[in-house]
Amino acid sequence: MAVSELEKAFGTLSDALNLTESEITEEIKIIQQQIEELKNRIVELTGKQETLAHDRTSISEMVERYCATENGAQST
Repeated sequence: MAVSELEKAFGTLSDALNLTESEITEEIKIIQQQIEELKNRIVELTGKQETLAHDRTSISEMVERYCATENGAQST
C-alpha cells in the first residue's frame, strides 16, 4: 500500500471517528435534556400526589364526622 493510500485511509478513519464522536455528543445532550424533563415531571407528580394524600385524609375525616351515626349526623 502506498503512503498516500495509507494517509487517505487514516484520513477517512479519522473523519468517521469525528462524525461518530459528534453523534454521540449530540445523543448525550438529548439524553441530558430528557433527564431534566423527567426530573421536572417527578417534582410535579410528587406535588400532585401530596395534594391527593391531603384530600384523601380530609375526605376520611369528613366521612367519620358526618357518617358516624345512624342518621348520618353526629348527635350534639
